[in-house]
Amino acid sequence: MQNLELFTRTLKVIVAAVFASVIFALAGASAPAQTQNSLTIATDWAPYGAHGPLFLAAQKGWFKDAGLDVTILDGKGSSSSLQLLGAEKVDIAFVQLSTMAAAVDKGMPVISIAGFIRSGDNGIMLPLDSPIKSATDSAKDFVGKRIVYPSGGSSSSLMEAFFRLVNVARDSVNLIGVDPSALASTYVAGGVDGAVTTVAYLEPMISDKRPSRGIFFADGGLVVPSFGLVIRKADENAKSAALAKFVAANVRAWQYVIDGRVDEAIDAIIAQRPMERLDRGVMTSQLKQYLKLVDTPATKGTAPGWQDEGDWTKATAALESAGLIKPGSAPKNYYTNRFVSK
Repeated sequence: MQNLELFTRTLKVIVAAVFASVIFALAGASAPAQTQNSLTIATDWAPYGAHGPLFLAAQKGWFKDAGLDVTILDGKGSSSSLQLLGAEKVDIAFVQLSTMAAAVDKGMPVISIAGFIRSGDNGIMLPLDSPIKSATDSAKDFVGKRIVYPSGGSSSSLMEAFFRLVNVARDSVNLIGVDPSALASTYVAGGVDGAVTTVAYLEPMISDKRPSRGIFFADGGLVVPSFGLVIRKADENAKSAALAKFVAANVRAWQYVIDGRVDEAIDAIIAQRPMERLDRGVMTSQLKQYLKLVDTPATKGTAPGWQDEGDWTKATAALESAGLIKPGSAPKNYYTNRFVSK
């Protein structure tokens, strides 16, 4: 009897061990598929208008329909989100492509796989009564003006290049560097004549406090793309299937919004960030302004996200002029159209 009980207990242990090994084997076999279809994206900042299509794709279930499990993380600046990408903490970053180009030049192995805001949003915010009316105004219009800019950001480097292009002597302008978090409040306070900023982002936020308009660096010849999707170069092949689906859903969302669904995009942000104090009016205005920057002359009539080699050739020249990348950089180092059909 004792032998029979011992045999029974031993058999149960063996069966349990075999069952466990099968479960672990199955889990191990399924893990790569789950990893391939799970993607985390970090945006450049807390939610604002330009993020609308991304949140819309999630809200509509277009990622899930493609078999993807997508997590959207709010960023703390393009540079910070790129660092997360480089450290393999996220799979994709929605960031300023000029900041990405500077990171590539410093050795970060990343690349843009879709450019959605293909005309630059960097420029100078000016009050409505400013004598400066356009990016090509005479240098005398800038003389003595107090212009605040964000210290340490790519915008400040682009500002220097812009002044050179429009023949404004740097020492003829009173340039005041501040922490980026203090830029808006410094400008709204009224003690300065202008602010270097991403115009489409800031103008809707301060228009009711200090009515303003912006001039874009691009209008002065400094042509640099704005926001797009960036990945690690190694993942271009390693995660190609999932990335293709992700980009396709984003392209669909951008086209859907371009076709007149701005309100739906803003609703999607608010629905997914219910604890944030988001201003619907501001975000709507931001997205509408960014939609004006979706195209360059070279990309009109192409799919959202598609990137033009000529635009990137101009961009590399501008970024070299700004000192953000070294001379002689090849445009193909910074972008690919592998996942976007023209």
